[in-house]
Amino acid sequence: MSVLTFDELNKLGRKRRSEPIEEYYEPMHISPKRKENRIDTAEKYRDAVLAYMRFIDEYAIYQDSIDVSAKEYLKNAILDVIGDLLIVTQVLTDYAERISSDIHGATMRHSKDPYFLSEDRATFIGEDESNSLWNWEELEEAKLYNRRNKTWNTVGDMAVRPTHVDVDGVTIPLDEPFIVGGYEMMVPRDPEVDAPEETAGCRCWLTFS
Repeated sequence: MSVLTFDELNKLGRKRRSEPIEEYYEPMHISPKRKENRIDTAEKYRDAVLAYMRFIDEYAIYQDSIDVSAKEYLKNAILDVIGDLLIVTQVLTDYAERISSDIHGATMRHSKDPYFLSEDRATFIGEDESNSLWNWEELEEAKLYNRRNKTWNTVGDMAVRPTHVDVDGVTIPLDEPFIVGGYEMMVPRDPEVDAPEETAGCRCWLTFS
């Protein structure tokens, strides 16, 4: 049995696969500016994935020959989104390689399913990945401001995973990882961690002290 990617898990696990982007972040108890940042990046990420989907749809008859070029197209689009926020480090380059491979692989496996070329899916991916990127960026900012500790926060609703409830409110030193479902994570939706069962649809965030 193959391992499912984060958005394949989302398709199986939720009736409403994406939400309007503003609503997705509404339960998060963060400042308006932090919400605005996530919304803006989610929209850019969604648009990048939609452009990739149009590329796939346009050249579908050449499926055997576009496999590599389509994934590269998506990876470069994701790197463009990241470059609007961050210095593109090796960590984020590796993240773009992995996430583009996951998205493209799921698209090819489900090429007959309209959902996998839909705005619904692109929106969900944008919502999820924006939170990942901003959690990472806010950790980097905390280092610059000499914060010493970080605290994991959940939205506190019924959709929160038990493994995330376990770390809700836990405070640790800034440079140490949280242990979440057996994985070491520096931030919620850590871009260095390939653990879709712990990251798909995660709306957790950090506060710093």
